[in-house]
Amino acid sequence: MNEYLTILARKFVYAKVALRKFMSLQTWRGMTIITAALALPLGGAVAQSINLPTVDVTPANQASLPVDVSYVPIVFRRVSGIRPFVEITMNGKPFQMMVHANATLYAMTTHANADMIGLSGLGKQSDYGISSEGNRSDLGRTSATLESLRVGDHEATNVRLSVFEVPQDPKIDGMLGINWLRSQRAIVDYDAYRVGTAKTAADSTAVDGELLKRGYIAHKMTWDPVAQRYSVQGALGGVPMRLAISTVAESMLDSIFAQAHGIQLGPVVDQEGGPKGSLVDSRITKYQLQLAVDGQQTAPVQPLSFDPYAYSSVPRPEKTDFDASLGADFMLANQAVIDFGSEILFVAPSGLLKSPQP
Repeated sequence: MNEYLTILARKFVYAKVALRKFMSLQTWRGMTIITAALALPLGGAVAQSINLPTVDVTPANQASLPVDVSYVPIVFRRVSGIRPFVEITMNGKPFQMMVHANATLYAMTTHANADMIGLSGLGKQSDYGISSEGNRSDLGRTSATLESLRVGDHEATNVRLSVFEVPQDPKIDGMLGINWLRSQRAIVDYDAYRVGTAKTAADSTAVDGELLKRGYIAHKMTWDPVAQRYSVQGALGGVPMRLAISTVAESMLDSIFAQAHGIQLGPVVDQEGGPKGSLVDSRITKYQLQLAVDGQQTAPVQPLSFDPYAYSSVPRPEKTDFDASLGADFMLANQAVIDFGSEILFVAPSGLLKSPQP
């Protein structure tokens, strides 16, 4: 860990020098498929706006370098757990999209929204998507090329748009998936309640350097090209765990892992509706759990627990991809910042954690 932080700090210095050289030359500009586990637990939920503590984003919280990072505010909504949404435009028309690292796609929307932005008559490529909890949609899944997807000041052009149904009670315009998060070097900031897109790798490194100066602890994420998800190494009571990085809802503990290690589960609190029409019981852990990430003790959370493979209607492998996932509850409790460009999870140490506001 110390070696990694030293390397990152050195990269930050190099980036600072490169930025200064660039500034002397010209004026700097201002700033498919859903993965199995936890992709679509949306049915039957009631949307609410989430009022979180006001964050004073002072210059100490901002990157002091003239980096090209465009930020937009997060709108937190309660849709089967707390989920981050951002305002975007598709082909010039405004929508509110969920920021969903579990969705292994670039972006998705519904058939009705696709028609609205001029992508009609797309046909049906496969049976996928659900119209309501436990009910597969007859419209199926297809894809198209989206001419323009703009988030803040940064625009992506001619990108792949997946089109299928998700439950519309509450209304969901669509999702920005892991391919968007990676390609746009997205920075999901659960401390300042915002999502940024970094223009270059140097911009990502500059923001990372500012977080390190504030005292944040950096955890290098590992990319799994098969599961198409990031993870970090963790532990619970000395038991090693592989923790998937999520951006949405509650953290999840694999119920089979919980049983194998004597982790007590409480009552059934919900049924999770999978993307292929499955319904699985979801329990909450009996007690709050304090996870360690690369040895760093974190603020406790009380995750949901179910079998992610039953949820996804796929056979359970002998060796599972992940033992648990870190959701929006963990990210908010630990004022985390996920830099998908640098592939780093930043977690605030206990001394930096802010007390809840009244």
